Amino acid sequence: MDFKKLVPESREKREMLESVYEYNRRFSLNKEQKKLLERVLVAMAYVDRKFFYQGEDVYLDNALPIGDGQTISQPSTVARMLILSELKEGDDVLEVGGGSGWNACLIGFLVYPGSVVSVERIKNLKEKAEKNLARLKKNLKDKGKDFRRLNNIKFCFENIFEKNHAWKRKYDKIIITAGIEAGDEEKIENLAKNLLKDKGILICPY
Repeated sequence: MDFKKLVPESREKREMLESVYEYNRRFSLNKEQKKLLERVLVAMAYVDRKFFYQGEDVYLDNALPIGDGQTISQPSTVARMLILSELKEGDDVLEVGGGSGWNACLIGFLVYPGSVVSVERIKNLKEKAEKNLARLKKNLKDKGKDFRRLNNIKFCFENIFEKNHAWKRKYDKIIITAGIEAGDEEKIENLAKNLLKDKGILICPY
């Protein structure tokens, strides 16, 4: 890809996208996955990470702390999970672990006109994610760019393992952003059984 054309204004941002690309093309990607990788890179260029993390190292291809013991995930890892999720336009997606809100916004961009419900168990982070999204949309609006792809995202303060707002529907894809520990497998299987549509996909680090 021509990363300079994709992100003409920022060398650091181009380097982040190049790192994401190089990492993910190491895997044996089929034709559809290669197309999705390109779409993910476009999403990362559009959904600027600087609105979700404030620091000079924002474009490093690393996980970075966002407070409350949580991190904004490494871009290469985020891309890998989105590719494995086989995201398509029109998908309805449940994200478990909203964090900074960056991943939810990437998903929202990729699945529009589908939707994203992002659940976060730490209230402070949920509120920050909403503010981050609002700042990004305002910036896009001020630049005359279309922000409709980000109108399909809802952040909820919830524990996903309790029956609450997120349990009122089923989803095409479920993406769990944090790894699970041994012994939690039954909880994840229960989520898949109750919240995934037929032939849906659940992605979870282990």
